[in-house]
Amino acid sequence: MERELLLKHNELLKKLSLLPRKIVQAHGTENVPEFVLHDLCNKNCFNLNKAAYFVDNPDFDWLKGVAGFSQAESFDDSNDIWSNRESFSQHMKDSSFNQQVRNLSLQSIKHGPSQVVDVVQKIALVLGLENPGYSSWSLKHDNHGLLVFEKPDQVFASEQDMENGLYLLGFCPVH
Repeated sequence: MERELLLKHNELLKKLSLLPRKIVQAHGTENVPEFVLHDLCNKNCFNLNKAAYFVDNPDFDWLKGVAGFSQAESFDDSNDIWSNRESFSQHMKDSSFNQQVRNLSLQSIKHGPSQVVDVVQKIALVLGLENPGYSSWSLKHDNHGLLVFEKPDQVFASEQDMENGLYLLGFCPVH
């Protein structure tokens, strides 16, 4: 069992180490955060059933949904999303969960009267997330990232690995 966990962890670290190269190669693609979130959430990485990525911009008093991932609507695993950018992008446009996340915007957590936990609960309710968890981290330009997700039954990544992976979303342009 311990060997299996070690192999999963090594696979996770390999996947995370390849993402910066893929992000740079996808330069000019408008929905890079969707690509990164899909890779981070799939079964070979953080194994999340559903996840929603938001950017909190205090200067504009705005918490905006950027990308959503649902295992039930995930792209066919036999195809590499990075090699099939057009197909994946169309798939994400057709993903109802992704569109639901992208259409969600709230008042900035930094300026609003609500605490992060309250906002996470509100988002979880709107998106139908069961047993919600969240992670929050700093982004460039004094923005903040927020990932609201359904907690997985089996966790292969440490909180630090997850946080390191989520920081990669900060390298993605937001359109």
